[in-house]
Amino acid sequence: MMERESLVRLRVSGLSAEKLLNAAREKGIVLRKISRQKNRSLLVLLPCGQEAAFRALAEEKGFALDGRQAMGLPHLALWMKKRRGLLLGAALAAGMLLWSLGYVWQVRVENAGPYEAEVKAFLEELNVRPGRRRSEISLLKLREKLEWRLPQVKWVRTEWQGVSLFVRLEQGVPPPETAVLTGHADVVAAEDGVIKRLTAFAGTPAVKEGDFVRAGQVLIRGEEKGKQGEAVRVKAQGEASARVWVTARVRLPLTGLASASTGRASDRRVICTPFFSWSAKETPDYLTSDIEKTPVILGGAWVPVWAVREDYREVSLTKTERNAEEVKEEAEKAAYHMLNQALCGDEIVDKWINCSMIEGDTITAEATAEVIRNIGRCRGDTVP
Repeated sequence: MMERESLVRLRVSGLSAEKLLNAAREKGIVLRKISRQKNRSLLVLLPCGQEAAFRALAEEKGFALDGRQAMGLPHLALWMKKRRGLLLGAALAAGMLLWSLGYVWQVRVENAGPYEAEVKAFLEELNVRPGRRRSEISLLKLREKLEWRLPQVKWVRTEWQGVSLFVRLEQGVPPPETAVLTGHADVVAAEDGVIKRLTAFAGTPAVKEGDFVRAGQVLIRGEEKGKQGEAVRVKAQGEASARVWVTARVRLPLTGLASASTGRASDRRVICTPFFSWSAKETPDYLTSDIEKTPVILGGAWVPVWAVREDYREVSLTKTERNAEEVKEEAEKAAYHMLNQALCGDEIVDKWINCSMIEGDTITAEATAEVIRNIGRCRGDTVP
């Protein structure tokens, strides 16, 4: 058949090469394809059986032929026959690649925050791990089970990327804990403080302005007088603004460790996969060392194999004395930072800080703020 004919491609060089083409047609030489090159030469494609006649005609007309290249399926079949080992290896590699694509090589959990350990443990319970067949894992069912297990998160996304399974979480803001109150309820103090203003919307005040109250103490009793003077149980409601003292404490040592290089160094290469890691060299037996790791991706997402260069520099550690004033300043800044995080937008009356030294080797900074906040919380009969 025509498409199975063995062809050859030649480059024709010379002035007015079109004359050679016209002469070839007159002699019945079939030219399959002709293309012009930038150097004023022509590329012609013709059957191998007519190559000798075309060469003789070119020599007769004074044209040069070079760049011979065999073409067509017969030539390809001959080339493949001579390289059966290479083709067999390529076919085997392709088969192994296709086989590996049917399995999970990596399971990655992203953006899980405080739920990461729980998600990984749950995936272990479901046997979602490297080595499982992809067809045995339903992304939809896995997502539904994770969302049921973790109602605090906003949503869960499960997806394939190459041979890796990604589990991504979007954390939500959990609603405040609430209780449905029925019948009698009191308003109690959530923390210690001095009452500045007490407003009872329902119930009877149990303390007055200026009283110091402890956490859990009743501020507004859940009862009122009825029409006949009898005590009626009610759900107490109100606000109790109080002066509250919030404290943040930081302790820092006056000593530190300084590292100095000993001059000894070592490096090694580690080949890593989701299942194992291997290196021709053992980890150096340095007592203390600085380690720098540089990953190099070898296979990408489809073939998760990577190398890591590990550079070890041995160091010696020496205990040093730190400047007391610098440590004090650092402790004060850290204490104020922690205090500001704990205030949560409260109305601040005053702030101060105290520093003390404990046993001569530690400085403690204690930052305190006096704030005004509502400490009243409802407590009574509840239903879940």
